[in-house]
Amino acid sequence: MYQRLCTQVFPELITDNVKVLVAVSGGPDSVALGHLLWRYAHEKKVRGLSVTFSHVHHGIRKESDEEAIMVQKMAAELGVPCIVHWFNAKEYAKLSGQSFQLAAREWRYARWKEDCQLEGCSLLATAHHLGDQAETILYRLLRGSGTAGLAGIHPSKSGIIRPLLGITKEEILDYCRQEGLMFALDSSNEEPLYDRNRIRLELIPELEKSYNPRIIEALGRTGKLLRWDEDFLETKVEEVWEKYCLQSNSEEVALHPAVFQEPSAILSRLLRRAALIVTAGARLSFGFVDKIMNSKGIVGWSQDIPGFRVEVHARGIIFKKSQGAVSESLKQEISFNVPLQLSQWVRISDLEIRVGLFLSGTDREQLFNQDNVACFAVGNQEERNRFVQSLVCRSRKNGDKMWFKGVGHKMLKKVFQDAHVSARERNTLPLIVAADEVLWIPGVKRSDRFLPEDQSLKLLCVVKKV
Repeated sequence: MYQRLCTQVFPELITDNVKVLVAVSGGPDSVALGHLLWRYAHEKKVRGLSVTFSHVHHGIRKESDEEAIMVQKMAAELGVPCIVHWFNAKEYAKLSGQSFQLAAREWRYARWKEDCQLEGCSLLATAHHLGDQAETILYRLLRGSGTAGLAGIHPSKSGIIRPLLGITKEEILDYCRQEGLMFALDSSNEEPLYDRNRIRLELIPELEKSYNPRIIEALGRTGKLLRWDEDFLETKVEEVWEKYCLQSNSEEVALHPAVFQEPSAILSRLLRRAALIVTAGARLSFGFVDKIMNSKGIVGWSQDIPGFRVEVHARGIIFKKSQGAVSESLKQEISFNVPLQLSQWVRISDLEIRVGLFLSGTDREQLFNQDNVACFAVGNQEERNRFVQSLVCRSRKNGDKMWFKGVGHKMLKKVFQDAHVSARERNTLPLIVAADEVLWIPGVKRSDRFLPEDQSLKLLCVVKKV
């Protein structure tokens, strides 16, 4: 593995005379990466490379203190500078209104960016490996991603390199054993509480067993092929953008009417790029891209989209920033997926709400009588625990549905229509979801799943304004 990295990967990702910041969590992947890059820099001194470790202590598990000490000890033995950050990940997630995983990731990358600036590092190295690549591609496939998403994680992008992206987990563990490297195992990675964990722990093993024993390598290969395609398409987009762009600023983007003659793969990317400019970074969803493309460039066509308006004139297709577009765009385009936990509140800052999950009882029901409350019957304690583990509060997704007695499943769009909820308002409502089935839209409708029964164990899901 090391020789392959030395000849095929490191020279391609790392230029001479650079400093590399290595994100080292203490797990086998990052420990191996830290050691591999130190070894490469040490043995290839002619290249003038230097390495610095950065470790983040999330303040969650009691083992975290030992892991921080372990990383510092490894760095000291190798003669490598080591930065350690401490923060309360759960508290940060509550304050930011994001899921724990998303909030922690955001905080880590912000610190690593600061570390790079302070230490003069031009590259950040993370330890994503082939298994992570397969997991990411499957995750995005299940969410309906296009070519760009299914291309997976890039080996090098925006100053971040991932040298182990073509390396299997087994190879990494073998390297750690061969070199006598100490590492820690995070038990939370073995809990099927999050979509990515379930993909890694349940879906991939089933695909390996029943369909393709080398599914991880196959998905990695697919990602690489799609990255080739995506790189080519992006090059073409750059070329035709100069050809069709008549005006481009944060208030308005105008494209020549002939843009509609381009193939869908190019046209869709041009439309997304125009939307990014007038919204300062918001992504245009597939639904809106499809609507604009179906207009066929007919003069007089228009469409209001959160944050801006699209109009087709004789002079071309115009993207106009709406009045108050910044706040409205943020309100309309929010995306969140927050796991719920028993007897705890989670905060969704964009909606200015808190969501809590509690055991039913007279006192609590009286306490929450001024709030939005739904009561779910979940059987015995074991069934309750499984139910709680599957519950999330998230934003709307394509394909969402609810189940009703005597009707069966009904698409969420139809539920909203029946309740006279406007199209603009639908994207601002939280959904309470279990196993990708919507159980409750607070203030609008609840499904007929888990209806309360006299003898059943009950849970209260509560939504409060902040």
